[in-house]
Amino acid sequence: MKKILSTVVVCVLLLTCVLAFAGCKTISGEYTDALSITTYKFSGSKVTITIDNIIGEDTVIEGKYSIDKNEEGDFEITFTFEGEDDGEEYVGTFSFSEGKEENGTKYIKIAGIKYTKK
Repeated sequence: MKKILSTVVVCVLLLTCVLAFAGCKTISGEYTDALSITTYKFSGSKVTITIDNIIGEDTVIEGKYSIDKNEEGDFEITFTFEGEDDGEEYVGTFSFSEGKEENGTKYIKIAGIKYTKK
């Protein structure tokens, strides 16, 4: 009886872990826009956004992100930055999708803007 109970407990814990990881979508690597002005660097749940100011130093914003499905089943990405004054326009939840071009290059779209993997 104890063996059956422990097997059931292990199965339930395993299923819980699988479901928890299935709900977490992450991406990794660097993605840049067509003009190479804005670059997103993803690592785990962290994101670094670098904006090329053309004249002067680049603006670098560091924070966290999460990718979840909305009520319609579409993916959305949410950015949070603590204590960053420069990143106000990047804070919030935006539409998100990812794909591959015909040549195999990966890309993501955030709020309809395409960023290609470096």
